[in-house]
Amino acid sequence: MSRPVSRWAVVGAIVRKDLLEYGRDRLWVLLTILVLVVVITLFWVLPAAVEGSVHLGVAGLPDPGEALEGEGLVVVPFASSDELRRVVSGEAEAWLTSAGTLVRGPGAAEPLPAGAERVSIALGVAFPEGFPEVSEGGRATVYTDAGVPQEMAGALAGLVREMGYRAAGLPLPVEAPDGLYVILGQDRGGEEPSAREGFRPLFVFMILMMELFAMASLIAKEIHERTVVAVLVTPATVGDVLAAKGISGAASGFVQAVVLLAAINSLSANPGLLLCLLALGALLVAGTAMLAGSSGRDFMSTLFWGMLFMVPLLVPALAALFPGTAATWVRVLPSYPLVRGLVEVQSLGAGWADTLPELGLLAAWAVGLFGAGWLVLRRKVRSA
Repeated sequence: MSRPVSRWAVVGAIVRKDLLEYGRDRLWVLLTILVLVVVITLFWVLPAAVEGSVHLGVAGLPDPGEALEGEGLVVVPFASSDELRRVVSGEAEAWLTSAGTLVRGPGAAEPLPAGAERVSIALGVAFPEGFPEVSEGGRATVYTDAGVPQEMAGALAGLVREMGYRAAGLPLPVEAPDGLYVILGQDRGGEEPSAREGFRPLFVFMILMMELFAMASLIAKEIHERTVVAVLVTPATVGDVLAAKGISGAASGFVQAVVLLAAINSLSANPGLLLCLLALGALLVAGTAMLAGSSGRDFMSTLFWGMLFMVPLLVPALAALFPGTAATWVRVLPSYPLVRGLVEVQSLGAGWADTLPELGLLAAWAVGLFGAGWLVLRRKVRSA
């Protein structure tokens, strides 16, 4: 009399079959490796530091550094408004030297002085001749590059008007006392994330999304070719098949995400919490892959359904690239707690207690989507 087959042994056998079949699909293996290599390369190419200073060109002011000094503002003096205009428009280059600002044409042959440093000037202001002693009737000119936001140019124009009031000995219409500005939320002034930190959650999510497509394609292929029917002839049950799909999908996505974080040296900050976030994210993606794979019949239809699920999930990762609070509709998307948790742990140094709301919400979404994928795939398998 033979012993009853262990359910875990059956599930393990199906998981091994799925992983072997995934390894035989040269298209998805090549795409997975290619995306992983490209993402890792891009991460190390991106700037690791943040340039927090703005270079402002000034002409016609005797001591511009003292008059315009401020945090994050580097004043570059120019001998004339014409030189400033040429540099801002890109017709000339500006080099900082020990003797002052050197302006010369692009690619000029004459050697540069020792220690010369080239600066990029996108904003400049030319004051009228004789300013500030002779300012009545004078008109300052603000030069801006075409790529400078209108808000920044407007702020510079306001600064010029304030200097005009002070030079004329007139009181300002409105004074800004200390404490006027109240920063709501977390003040990250001086601690702005670099390009690497901003793109890190997006890169992690891209790896998980690749696994969504690969797993959805495998599920659709097995249903279309009726491989799942052959598996059900064995002692395996529908529950065993569904459990194996979920385990293989979540495990492959989790392993690839861990490989990515290890390759970009991002596992040092609270590795246990990061692994927990990645595991829940992989579970969420596995449930989504079940939904997409159950809906598709061939490669193109599976790709369509995968894109349909991917686009909403990708929005929070893209929103993480921009500072500020995410919109309400972005925060209700299933992938938002995963992206927010990665940002808080890797960029802000958050711990378990700080990310508990994100962990709870992510776990709820992961279980919900996994359960929905389980139900839809079970119906599909039974009707195959």
